Amino acid sequence: MKTKNIEPNEIITLNDYPIYSPKDLKKYYNKCINNKPIPLIPVIMKALVKKYLDKKLLKILKDFEKENSSVKYFMLDGTHRTTALTLANKKIPIIIYEKDEDIKEAKQMIKSGEISENATLFYNIIKNCEILNKHFNVRPYFMTVKQKTEKMVKEKVLPKTLFTK
Repeated sequence: MKTKNIEPNEIITLNDYPIYSPKDLKKYYNKCINNKPIPLIPVIMKALVKKYLDKKLLKILKDFEKENSSVKYFMLDGTHRTTALTLANKKIPIIIYEKDEDIKEAKQMIKSGEISENATLFYNIIKNCEILNKHFNVRPYFMTVKQKTEKMVKEKVLPKTLFTK
Protein backbone atom coordinates (compact mmCIF):
# COMPACT_ATOMS: atom_id res chain seq x y z
CA MET A 1 0.00 0.00 0.00
CA LYS A 2 1.35 3.39 -1.00
CA THR A 3 0.46 6.84 0.27
CA LYS A 4 1.64 10.19 -1.04
CA ASN A 5 0.62 13.81 -1.51
CA ILE A 6 -0.42 14.93 -4.98
CA GLU A 7 -1.58 18.04 -6.80
CA PRO A 8 -5.31 18.47 -7.53
CA ASN A 9 -4.69 18.27 -11.29
CA GLU A 10 -3.40 14.69 -10.94
CA ILE A 11 -6.71 13.17 -9.91
CA ILE A 12 -10.04 12.67 -11.66
CA THR A 13 -12.85 13.59 -9.32
CA LEU A 14 -16.24 11.98 -9.00
CA ASN A 15 -19.13 13.51 -10.96
CA ASP A 16 -21.09 14.93 -8.07
CA TYR A 17 -21.00 18.56 -9.07
CA PRO A 18 -21.57 20.68 -7.11
CA ILE A 19 -20.79 19.09 -3.77
CA TYR A 20 -23.82 18.06 -1.75
CA SER A 21 -22.89 19.02 1.83
CA PRO A 22 -21.80 22.60 2.52
CA LYS A 23 -21.45 21.62 6.18
CA ASP A 24 -18.89 18.89 5.42
CA LEU A 25 -16.99 21.16 3.04
CA LYS A 26 -16.73 23.84 5.70
CA LYS A 27 -15.63 21.29 8.33
CA TYR A 28 -12.80 20.05 6.11
CA TYR A 29 -11.86 23.51 4.90
CA ASN A 30 -11.44 24.68 8.51
CA LYS A 31 -9.24 21.65 9.22
CA CYS A 32 -7.13 22.48 6.15
CA ILE A 33 -6.55 26.13 7.01
CA ASN A 34 -5.72 25.14 10.60
CA ASN A 35 -3.24 22.49 9.36
CA LYS A 36 -5.19 19.62 10.93
CA PRO A 37 -4.82 16.18 9.34
CA ILE A 38 -7.31 15.12 6.68
CA PRO A 39 -8.06 11.40 6.11
CA LEU A 40 -6.38 9.89 3.07
CA ILE A 41 -8.28 9.92 -0.22
CA PRO A 42 -8.61 6.43 -1.77
CA VAL A 43 -7.57 6.32 -5.42
CA ILE A 44 -6.87 3.79 -8.16
CA MET A 45 -4.29 4.29 -10.89
CA LYS A 46 -5.86 5.53 -14.13
CA ALA A 47 -4.19 2.74 -16.13
CA LEU A 48 -5.93 0.11 -14.02
CA VAL A 49 -9.36 1.78 -14.16
CA LYS A 50 -9.14 2.06 -17.96
CA LYS A 51 -9.27 -1.74 -18.21
CA TYR A 52 -12.82 -1.64 -16.82
CA LEU A 53 -14.25 1.36 -18.67
CA ASP A 54 -16.56 0.71 -21.58
CA LYS A 55 -15.69 1.91 -25.11
CA LYS A 56 -17.74 5.12 -24.88
CA LEU A 57 -16.00 6.22 -21.67
CA LEU A 58 -12.58 5.24 -23.01
CA LYS A 59 -13.09 7.58 -25.94
CA ILE A 60 -14.21 10.43 -23.67
CA LEU A 61 -11.25 9.76 -21.37
CA LYS A 62 -8.82 9.71 -24.31
CA ASP A 63 -10.01 13.17 -25.37
CA PHE A 64 -9.82 14.37 -21.76
CA GLU A 65 -6.25 13.09 -21.43
CA LYS A 66 -5.12 15.21 -24.39
CA GLU A 67 -5.79 18.35 -22.32
CA ASN A 68 -4.94 16.81 -18.92
CA SER A 69 -1.72 14.87 -19.32
CA SER A 70 -0.82 15.08 -15.62
CA VAL A 71 -3.83 12.96 -14.52
CA LYS A 72 -2.69 9.69 -12.94
CA TYR A 73 -5.51 8.61 -10.60
CA PHE A 74 -9.25 8.14 -10.25
CA MET A 75 -10.70 9.20 -6.92
CA LEU A 76 -13.00 6.71 -5.19
CA ASP A 77 -14.20 8.85 -2.28
CA GLY A 78 -13.46 12.26 -0.80
CA THR A 79 -15.14 15.00 -2.80
CA HIS A 80 -15.50 17.36 0.16
CA ARG A 81 -11.96 16.74 1.40
CA THR A 82 -10.34 17.24 -2.00
CA THR A 83 -12.34 20.41 -2.65
CA ALA A 84 -11.42 21.79 0.78
CA LEU A 85 -7.74 20.94 0.29
CA THR A 86 -7.71 22.60 -3.13
CA LEU A 87 -9.42 25.74 -1.84
CA ALA A 88 -6.83 25.89 0.95
CA ASN A 89 -3.98 25.47 -1.58
CA LYS A 90 -2.85 22.15 -0.08
CA LYS A 91 -1.72 18.92 -1.68
CA ILE A 92 -4.08 15.96 -1.55
CA PRO A 93 -3.04 13.02 0.67
CA ILE A 94 -3.91 9.80 -1.14
CA ILE A 95 -3.84 6.07 -0.51
CA ILE A 96 -3.36 4.09 -3.70
CA TYR A 97 -5.29 0.83 -4.10
CA GLU A 98 -3.25 -1.37 -6.42
CA LYS A 99 -4.30 -4.78 -5.12
CA ASP A 100 -6.99 -6.20 -2.87
CA GLU A 101 -4.53 -6.42 0.02
CA ASP A 102 -4.24 -2.59 -0.03
CA ILE A 103 -7.95 -2.30 0.68
CA LYS A 104 -7.66 -4.77 3.57
CA GLU A 105 -4.80 -2.70 5.01
CA ALA A 106 -6.80 0.50 4.56
CA LYS A 107 -9.67 -0.96 6.62
CA GLN A 108 -7.26 -1.28 9.53
CA MET A 109 -6.55 2.46 9.35
CA ILE A 110 -10.12 3.55 10.13
CA LYS A 111 -9.67 3.42 13.91
CA SER A 112 -6.65 5.74 13.75
CA GLY A 113 -8.53 8.24 11.58
CA GLU A 114 -6.03 7.94 8.73
CA ILE A 115 -8.89 6.69 6.54
CA SER A 116 -12.54 7.64 6.64
CA GLU A 117 -14.99 4.77 6.59
CA ASN A 118 -16.33 4.56 3.04
CA ALA A 119 -17.97 2.13 0.64
CA THR A 120 -14.77 1.45 -1.32
CA LEU A 121 -13.52 -0.60 1.62
CA PHE A 122 -16.23 -3.21 1.09
CA TYR A 123 -15.20 -4.09 -2.47
CA ASN A 124 -12.18 -5.51 -4.22
CA ILE A 125 -10.17 -3.63 -6.85
CA ILE A 126 -12.14 -4.98 -9.80
CA LYS A 127 -15.50 -4.15 -8.23
CA ASN A 128 -14.30 -0.60 -7.40
CA CYS A 129 -13.29 -0.16 -11.06
CA GLU A 130 -16.66 -1.49 -12.23
CA ILE A 131 -18.40 0.95 -9.88
CA LEU A 132 -16.39 3.81 -11.41
CA ASN A 133 -17.48 2.69 -14.88
CA LYS A 134 -21.11 2.71 -13.79
CA HIS A 135 -20.69 6.08 -12.03
CA PHE A 136 -19.21 7.81 -15.06
CA ASN A 137 -21.81 6.31 -17.40
CA VAL A 138 -24.49 8.23 -15.49
CA ARG A 139 -22.66 11.51 -16.16
CA PRO A 140 -20.15 10.78 -18.94
CA TYR A 141 -17.52 13.46 -18.46
CA PHE A 142 -14.25 13.80 -16.56
CA MET A 143 -12.81 16.65 -14.48
CA THR A 144 -9.80 16.95 -12.27
CA VAL A 145 -10.23 18.04 -8.67
CA LYS A 146 -8.64 21.34 -9.66
CA GLN A 147 -11.06 21.91 -12.55
CA LYS A 148 -14.07 21.06 -10.42
CA THR A 149 -12.98 23.40 -7.63
CA GLU A 150 -12.26 26.22 -10.08
CA LYS A 151 -15.67 25.69 -11.67
CA MET A 152 -17.34 25.91 -8.25
CA VAL A 153 -15.54 29.18 -7.55
CA LYS A 154 -16.33 30.62 -10.99
CA GLU A 155 -20.00 29.63 -10.84
CA LYS A 156 -20.27 30.82 -7.23
CA VAL A 157 -21.72 27.55 -5.92
CA LEU A 158 -19.55 27.46 -2.80
CA PRO A 159 -21.45 27.98 0.45
CA LYS A 160 -21.47 31.66 1.41
CA THR A 161 -20.45 30.73 4.96
CA LEU A 162 -17.40 28.72 3.89
CA PHE A 163 -14.85 31.42 4.55
CA THR A 164 -16.35 32.64 7.83
CA LYS A 165 -15.73 31.17 11.27
